[in-house]
Amino acid sequence: MTSTTSAGLTSAGPTSDTAQVAAALGLHHTLNTAMADLVDNAVDAGAGQVLVRFMSADGVIEGIRIIDDGAGMTPDELDAAMAYRRRSGYRDTDLGHFGVGLKAASFSQADTLVVWSSTARSAPAGRRLQRAAPTEISTEDTASAAEQWSNAHPRFPMATGTVVEWRRLRGALTMVAADERDAWLETVITEVRAHLGVVFHRRIAAGFRITLDVYDVGARRAGPQRAVAAIDPFGYPRSGHPDYPQPRAVAVGTRTLAVTLHLWPARSSLPQFRIGGAPGRDLQGLYVYRNDRLLQIGGWNELIRGRTEFGLARVALELPSDLLGQIVINPEKAGVTLDATAAQALRTALGAAAGPASPPAGYLADAVTLMRAARSTRPRPITLVEPESGLPEDVLDEIADVVDFTGDADPVRIGWRALARDAFFEVDLTGRTLWLNARYRRILVGGRSVDNTDLPVVRALLFLLTQEMFAGVRHSRRSGRPCAPGRRF
Repeated sequence: MTSTTSAGLTSAGPTSDTAQVAAALGLHHTLNTAMADLVDNAVDAGAGQVLVRFMSADGVIEGIRIIDDGAGMTPDELDAAMAYRRRSGYRDTDLGHFGVGLKAASFSQADTLVVWSSTARSAPAGRRLQRAAPTEISTEDTASAAEQWSNAHPRFPMATGTVVEWRRLRGALTMVAADERDAWLETVITEVRAHLGVVFHRRIAAGFRITLDVYDVGARRAGPQRAVAAIDPFGYPRSGHPDYPQPRAVAVGTRTLAVTLHLWPARSSLPQFRIGGAPGRDLQGLYVYRNDRLLQIGGWNELIRGRTEFGLARVALELPSDLLGQIVINPEKAGVTLDATAAQALRTALGAAAGPASPPAGYLADAVTLMRAARSTRPRPITLVEPESGLPEDVLDEIADVVDFTGDADPVRIGWRALARDAFFEVDLTGRTLWLNARYRRILVGGRSVDNTDLPVVRALLFLLTQEMFAGVRHSRRSGRPCAPGRRF
C-alpha cells in the first residue's frame, strides 16, 4: 500500500508545466554523471561503501540500484530529499551543492524513482516519485519498506543506509538479440567503472569502496562483483619534465586558487593517461577538484585553444568554497565556468599567448618542447592537415612522427553518422569532420561498436584520401577550384 502527498516545486502553473521543469533539471546528465551524483549523496551521508547494481530480468536491464551504508534518512528527511527545494545548510565539506541532485540525476535516466532508507533512530521507510508527476510523493507502507530493506543484500554490512532505485530506464537496450544486450551492458559497466574511478579516485585511494554487479531478479542471485579502481589522472610513475609538477598560488581577485601544473611523459599507455580508453592527448587541460571530488576531466574552458602540442599538459585546480562565485560548478557537476577574472588569472599562470601572433610561454612552452622532443627526428617531406580525433592514439603518434602538419588549416575529426544509403563517407568542410556512414558500421566492424576509433585502417586511408580537401582544394589539383562545403561519396 502507498499513500500520496503533494510537495516540492513551488509553481503556480499546472502539473504538466512542473513536470517539464523537473525533466529539464537533468537534461545534460549522462548515465555516468547521474551515478556520480548519487555517489556524492552517499559520501555526504558518511558511507564507506557503495554498490551499483544492475537489475536484470530475462536478460533485460529493468532497473538500477545504488546502495550505500551511510547514516540513512528518517521519514522526514526522506520527504525533504524527494521534494524540489533548494536545500540549505550545506557544509563546506559536502559534495552536494544544488539540492536537486537526487531527482535531476534519477529522472535523467528513469521514469520512476524509489528510495528506501533506515537510520540508527528510525525503521526503514520508503518513498516513490514519478517523472510525470514530480510533486506527488508516494509513501511506501512500513511492511513493504522493511521487506525491501532486508532483501537488499548489498554484500557488505548495512545497519543503516539508503537504497535508491531507478525503474523504467529509458536508455536500456531491450528489443535486440541477447548477445547485443550483453555487449551493451558490458560496455556500460566498463564506462561507469572508468568514470567513477577517475571522479572519486582520491577517495577510493583513501579507502572508500565502490563496486558493481548484475542481479538476476528471477533467480534472486547476484553475479560477480567488480570493484571500481582509482584512476588518478596525474598518476604517472615519473614526470615528463624535471621542473614539474609545479604548484602555484594563483591570485583571483583578493582570493587564492591552488593550482598544480603537470606534464605527463610522452608515449604513455597507462589507463591514468588514456582515461576510459580515450586518446590521452584529448584529455589535456583543467582538472578541477572540490573536496577531493573531480568536477572536470580536461578541457581548457576557452582559456586557450587545445593543440596536439599541449597533449601532455594537465592542470589540477583545488576549488575552495570562497571562489564558487567566480568558478561556477555546472548542475551535473561535470564541468565549471570561469568568470573573466578567474580566466585571466589562469591564462597568465599557464603562459598563454598574449595575442594571435605571440607564441606560448612558460608552462605551455615547456609542454610544446616536450611533445616535439618525443617525436622522431627523421626527415618529414610530407605535409598533412592534422587529424584531431577519431584514430587510435598510437596511429596519431605515428602520423605525427613522420609528417609535418600544415599550419593554415584547422584539425580534422573522423566519426560516424547516418548518411544517405548510397554514400560511404562525407567530407564536411564547415564542421571539419570526415563522416563515415553509420548505416554500414555493424557490417564493417563485425558487430555493434561504441569505440570512437574503430576500423582504424579504413579511417586512416579515407583521411589520407581526403585530407587535401580540408586544406582548401580538391584532391585533384588540376581544377584549382575550392571544395564544396560538404561532399558525399
